[in-house]
Amino acid sequence: MDRQQKAHKSIISTGTTSIVLIFVMLSLLTFSVLSLVSAQANLRLSRKSADRTTDYYQAENAANDIMVSLLRDWAAGSEELAQQAPDGQVRYEVPLGEDQVLAVALTLPMDGEPLKIEQWQVVSRYDWSPDDTLNLLGTGPLPDALDMED
Repeated sequence: MDRQQKAHKSIISTGTTSIVLIFVMLSLLTFSVLSLVSAQANLRLSRKSADRTTDYYQAENAANDIMVSLLRDWAAGSEELAQQAPDGQVRYEVPLGEDQVLAVALTLPMDGEPLKIEQWQVVSRYDWSPDDTLNLLGTGPLPDALDMED
């Protein structure tokens, strides 16, 4: 009878369940670490986006303040402004971060015409130059791959 009981004993033993349990725990640990890394990356991106949005609206407020002061000076008949913009065209830039500006171009009201905003745009001032210091092919002609005389 002992032999029959041994034959009917379950194939899955304690060692197999331990291995499955270890695999499941490692899988859960891996997914939790990936979730943490993803959450931290999303937090960094959100902070950068919030900082960029704040900088933009601060620059836009400054550009609006300049526009209002220009309109007041223009309406008051400022001689200095009339000399700087005899045709009513005014351009100015407001810094926006390190390498960007908010570029504004206005046509001031003349002869009953309304103020016209010609440009209100974020412009990059980053001076990009390609890295061409790596000489991959050399300066001479390409070697003939089929030349086997050597």
